[in-house]
Amino acid sequence: MSKILVLAGGSVKGAYQTGVVKAVFESGFRPDAVYGISAGSMNASFIINDFGRQMLENNTIDYLQAADDLCSFWKNNINTPDSLALRRGTYDLGMSAIRRNFEGLLDTTPLKNILHDNIFIRNLNASPIGLKVGAVDIINGGIVYADPTFEHFLDYVMASSAIPILMPVVNIGGLKKMAFLDGGMRDVAPVKKAIQDGGTEIVCIACHTKDIDGGYFAYGNLLALVDRVMDIAVNECLNADLEWAAFRNECLPEDGTEANTGILKGQKRIKLKVIRPEKPLNIDIQSFDAEDIRRLILVGYHQGKTEMNKAW
Repeated sequence: MSKILVLAGGSVKGAYQTGVVKAVFESGFRPDAVYGISAGSMNASFIINDFGRQMLENNTIDYLQAADDLCSFWKNNINTPDSLALRRGTYDLGMSAIRRNFEGLLDTTPLKNILHDNIFIRNLNASPIGLKVGAVDIINGGIVYADPTFEHFLDYVMASSAIPILMPVVNIGGLKKMAFLDGGMRDVAPVKKAIQDGGTEIVCIACHTKDIDGGYFAYGNLLALVDRVMDIAVNECLNADLEWAAFRNECLPEDGTEANTGILKGQKRIKLKVIRPEKPLNIDIQSFDAEDIRRLILVGYHQGKTEMNKAW
């Protein structure tokens, strides 16, 4: 494969990503595979599911329709915090601490239902476009990139989106020894994985600005505090991922030939387009509505159009 669409993590900011995807497909970019982490794993899985459904129904792929379907998916299914997760009661949290069976501050049954109601293994396997999602094995600390051939694949998608502390650990196939959480703990934007897999033309859509917004937030609120801590960690990880890719290119011959020496011997520069917000998206995971989702989609679409019109 040579063309890969990389969808980074971003929680509810994933709505911005959907608008960018629409602009990217309108520009004519046609990926051989889509890689996703966290919210990006859900978006990637939905896109590939749509491709597979189209192939089964029409034996062809309409990229623009798939992008519109992704935007509609968010507008119709993710428009309040309760669409994704429900707050656990104080009593339940207290009892889980006593019994040592903590399952997160939030009940993610709504998110699980969304995934199982909209993404089907039959469709994923019918897609000629590849799919990989990253989730972290919290027992050994490594990251696993799962594809639809993996047993219990939707568990990996669920795990990839599971923010530590806020959300429960996902046991793949219900097995306690298969305990996974948010892929963003290890790899927010899987550009390196895309390059290792043969990507030579990569569009990466991130959901975070380069710098964290320094505005005041209610750090006495546990949910808000966990969200900000994860934002800081994700931002650092994302910047490192993207800086690594840029530095790798700078270390390789400008004329596009392979390096003859060093640790990059035999490798060439890649074409890399990174699209990320210019300003903080400013959405509260505890209090957002349908208008916020529509706003982020529109912001992403307009920025995507602008960036895809620029030279690579």
